[in-house]
Amino acid sequence: MTTPACPPAAVRQPTTVQPRPDHVSELPYPIAEDYVKDWTSERALVELIANALDEDPHTQVDWNDGTLTIHDQGPGIPRTGLLLGASRKTSQQIGQFGEGKKLAALVLARDPRIGPVQFDTVGYSFTPLLKPSTYLTEVPGPDDDQQSLVLHYQYWPTDRERGTLISVPCPREVAEEAIGRVRYLNDPSYRPPQDHAEIILEGQPGRIFVGGILVSTDTRLAASYDLPLATAKGEQNRDRTIVDGAALEDPIRRALAASADPSVIARFVDRALNGPRLSTSETYFSSVRDFAVRRAFRDHARTLWNDDEVYYNAAGSAVEDELHLQGRGVTCVTSRLPRYAHGFLMHLLGVRPVREAVSHHQRQYPKTQWVRSHDVSAGRRRTLDLAGAVFRSVFGLDALGQVKIYREDEASARYCSSGIYEPASDVMGIKEGTLDDLDETLRVVFHEGGHRRAARSGSLSSSDRSEGFELAMDTMGGSLLSLLLTHEPRRLPLLDAEAWQGVPLPPGAYLADGSALNGLRQSQASISELRKAKRLEKAPEPRRLLAELATQRMTALLAERGLRSAGRAVASVAWSTAQWRVIADPHPAGYRRAYGFTCIPDYAKAVALAELLGIHAPVLYLGHIAVEGPLYNVRRGTGTSNGPWKKPLSTHMPQVIADLRALGGPYAEQADAVEAMSQGRTPYDAEGAWLRPVNELLEAEKQRLNS
Repeated sequence: MTTPACPPAAVRQPTTVQPRPDHVSELPYPIAEDYVKDWTSERALVELIANALDEDPHTQVDWNDGTLTIHDQGPGIPRTGLLLGASRKTSQQIGQFGEGKKLAALVLARDPRIGPVQFDTVGYSFTPLLKPSTYLTEVPGPDDDQQSLVLHYQYWPTDRERGTLISVPCPREVAEEAIGRVRYLNDPSYRPPQDHAEIILEGQPGRIFVGGILVSTDTRLAASYDLPLATAKGEQNRDRTIVDGAALEDPIRRALAASADPSVIARFVDRALNGPRLSTSETYFSSVRDFAVRRAFRDHARTLWNDDEVYYNAAGSAVEDELHLQGRGVTCVTSRLPRYAHGFLMHLLGVRPVREAVSHHQRQYPKTQWVRSHDVSAGRRRTLDLAGAVFRSVFGLDALGQVKIYREDEASARYCSSGIYEPASDVMGIKEGTLDDLDETLRVVFHEGGHRRAARSGSLSSSDRSEGFELAMDTMGGSLLSLLLTHEPRRLPLLDAEAWQGVPLPPGAYLADGSALNGLRQSQASISELRKAKRLEKAPEPRRLLAELATQRMTALLAERGLRSAGRAVASVAWSTAQWRVIADPHPAGYRRAYGFTCIPDYAKAVALAELLGIHAPVLYLGHIAVEGPLYNVRRGTGTSNGPWKKPLSTHMPQVIADLRALGGPYAEQADAVEAMSQGRTPYDAEGAWLRPVNELLEAEKQRLNS
């Protein structure tokens, strides 16, 4: 049996056991024969193999004709190595206490399955054995009925010039078990981990390796791990069979939190959701910070469920909300995790908490019960038409959008007032019962008309008691008071007096000329369009160009996937709706909110959104972040100039520039100019001419996508 070890060194000492002379010297060690009781012969052989690999990574380990041989081409075992506790190992090598070989020799010497072990090294050979000590004749052994035995080395000089050969007569199963514990011998391509622990999904879970050497097993773990020598070596016990539990927890969590491997995520999500319970060391979901890992969790979630079909309730409260969701066929996701950890896992997977899920499904299923106009009595229709005609006569044809009638029921408890205005759809609603009173109808039309005027004036808020609403009401009140200053009677052109006095007519007949209203409504921009236009006016040109391009691509994406909102689309790549608004509704350069975020400096996030929209990632990233280059992480009050960009922008720019060059064509042509910008070699000007390379990239991308 030959292990698949690395190729041997070019010049090797022959694998020949040195002959034992008739007369040998002895070196006694007063070590009790039952010392390190937990060590087995397999563990002792692993210790010898590990020491050999420290000296020579091309060590040969073979079992033939009943003998296991460990042959390295290292400098040999110096005479100081015979001293108990002496060690010359570094932090990158496995030994540390200076007693590994002695303990291994002791364990092998006391095992009746193991024959005489011989070490052949530079200048001498030795054989360990147990025999009585002349100085301890009265000290009983472990069984109290025989004399105590201690370890002796029988040694003799040789002419070996390099390397060490260890010969261990042993059964085949002992050799195979020992070799199976050393990753070097089972994987020719193995390289020990350096910074993070390596996660091993294959084979029996729960194995803990240190630098490729199995040191312990924990059946509670869902995977196996190989820890870097530099960090884990000092955390082993003196028997090198256990790694300190507290020290083990940190490297395992860091390794898992940094892994975007779909197989790793699938293993641990399944274990968390379905059991058995994850160990504390592997409950790492609160430690995930890297965007690539969070995106990988969202990708995995799409293989499990549709996010509209699930929710979670970590607190176990809100019973009525749960019944409401379950009545709609929405399933509660549970796990075997503690409550706090369950919440972190659900956030990574994009599962909504119960309160948010209830709000989401309420938005998906509107509660307003609209009433068709022909189901309303003629008297109520007259009242509504008259109130609308009066309001439009005073404030203009475009003073009201679409006016509808709604009926209050149990499902629309939120609409407890006499009227509503919905800025998103530009619809004003009047409760059906209000139309029995002309004065009350005029009051509601005036009030809701004020909300519409505030919303369409560009105010960020048009709700009751907001500054925009108060200003709109003041303006409208002033217009009405000005009518009192006019001595001549004011004619209301939309009011058809003859129709009002006559018999009931079909809806709309009470307006003298209502045909102009239809085309007027269709030509008016929505509230969101008006507000977005105001923001775009203040945004720098690269962000404005990017917003137009991203919005165009998002519209196509929503139509292609049958989605109703951009928030649903970007959630699939671990973006939030608020983050998407930063791209679609950009702020001026240097804008900072008191809370939340105002830009996306992480290139990995830009890559995720770019892949979703079909835009080249470096173009999207530069279109958004380039204007922040001279300002990001710069102390307030510092004069604006394009110096070298600060972290984290400077960290991402080498990859951005490399990606531009890889795209070739007009993108690669701008790579040098973009690099000069990021290094502060492009003069800054307030008019934005210094951003010309970014604008050129966006124009090239626009032509590519629209061609």
